[in-house]
Amino acid sequence: MQLGLIYSLHLAEAIVASSLQPQLYMLLRDEKLCGDVNSVYWTGVVETVFAIGSVAGLFWGWLGDRLGRRPVALAGMVGMAASCFAMGFSTGIVSCALIRGFAGLMGSSMRVMVWTMLGDVSDTSKAKARNFSRMPLVATGGIIGPLLQALLANRFSNSEVWKKFPILSSQLACAGLMVLFFCANFFFLKETLPSNDDCGVSDIGSFTDRYSGEYSTEKDIFLGQEPSSPTEQYTTYTYSYNDKPKPLGFSAAIRAPSLLVLLASFSFLCLHSASFDQLLPLLGNASIENGGLGLPCSFLSLVVIGASSSAAVIVYTTFSKAVERVGLLRLYRVCCWLFPLIYVLTPVLSALFRSSQTVIAISSAGSIFTKTLVTSFAQTLVVFLVTNASPDAYSLGSIMGLMHSASVFRGFAVAGTGAAWLLGGDDGEGMGVMGLLLWCGMAGVAICGAVTAWFVKERARVNRDWMASALKWEICYENDSWVMEEEEGRRESRESWGGSEFGSDAESIVV
Repeated sequence: MQLGLIYSLHLAEAIVASSLQPQLYMLLRDEKLCGDVNSVYWTGVVETVFAIGSVAGLFWGWLGDRLGRRPVALAGMVGMAASCFAMGFSTGIVSCALIRGFAGLMGSSMRVMVWTMLGDVSDTSKAKARNFSRMPLVATGGIIGPLLQALLANRFSNSEVWKKFPILSSQLACAGLMVLFFCANFFFLKETLPSNDDCGVSDIGSFTDRYSGEYSTEKDIFLGQEPSSPTEQYTTYTYSYNDKPKPLGFSAAIRAPSLLVLLASFSFLCLHSASFDQLLPLLGNASIENGGLGLPCSFLSLVVIGASSSAAVIVYTTFSKAVERVGLLRLYRVCCWLFPLIYVLTPVLSALFRSSQTVIAISSAGSIFTKTLVTSFAQTLVVFLVTNASPDAYSLGSIMGLMHSASVFRGFAVAGTGAAWLLGGDDGEGMGVMGLLLWCGMAGVAICGAVTAWFVKERARVNRDWMASALKWEICYENDSWVMEEEEGRRESRESWGGSEFGSDAESIVV
């Protein structure tokens, strides 16, 4: 039930985000606006404000480590409901942009807390893979937002109020859904941030204030490595359960090399992925001579919805097995190198088969589906890697908030690509050159991201990322495993995954 409530938060955020997104509404309801340059530019400006609001994830993550995940998530849900209600009365670009910015600010709290809570409740690496793989599938439920608009917009046109505010009915329905989600989580959602009591009680009984015993060295437990010598195999420690660690601050997080490399890699991913999504209505509808795909908007909308749904199902069914067989880091690097291939091959195939509209439609739809699938895998892997980079549950929210702040690059991508397409003009030659430059630009950014991914590490490293003096291993993730399992059990668990936690890139976790 706890997992279901956490996923309901993710679903609620996806519904609000899609119902407030003018571009998706236009894509589904108005074919003419699909290829209109000015409409994409101005909706891009609105979406940029939304992305900038996501920087607030830094604050929400920090707050979640101190007050708890539950109150922050509930506050975000209230803010999103208010955004739906306010958007119903929006009639201009300025008010729409302000409401979208507020929605981005409040929605970032829900996204950060969902990632963090899933990390909190995932006791093992297999559980992380299983829980995180469901997120893209849950996010597809966001289509409820546009469906509400399609069903309710302009339905009550007899009244002057509905005529003045044509989307008020759909936004009120969206706000009503948020109220239902809020009530369910208010009464049933439990706090996932460990308390002092959680660190002092296990399934085998309660402990007193302090406990002494012989266990593997802190470094070995954290890194999953074998002792370097027999004399180092066991070290005696005295654990204090009532000494709750302080969350690591922002200054400590930005000094962790492994975390900064992962942040840079995710920033590149947001930049080129958002550029593709923003340009899709234009590039898809534009002629092949102008660097587009030559697809009608009615077909393009179906491809986008089908690609998102299919990719989410594939991620859900194959993610855990793919990570187990390929390895966490290796799979992430493969995904990063697939992006530049997609951005290069998509316009090339369209140009080669320009004489057959059927072949172009199939190849373009395949490109959109592949890009959507690879993006879903890559984003899920990033969240997984972030949980590995966190030293303990008390700092995970802050680190997730830092990683989420990279979403601001989505705003830069949306604004930049919209402005670039506008500068291309309405003439065929100008748009053709700009379309080609945009494909090359996305491929170049994707290559930078793939190169950066080579330096990403699977786990944080002691005394390089986090100082050993600041870490308290007995309350890290799987905090009771040192009591519940002997060293042999931990070794068997590692061996079942191929020697390291996920069977590959063992060198990436060496201090």
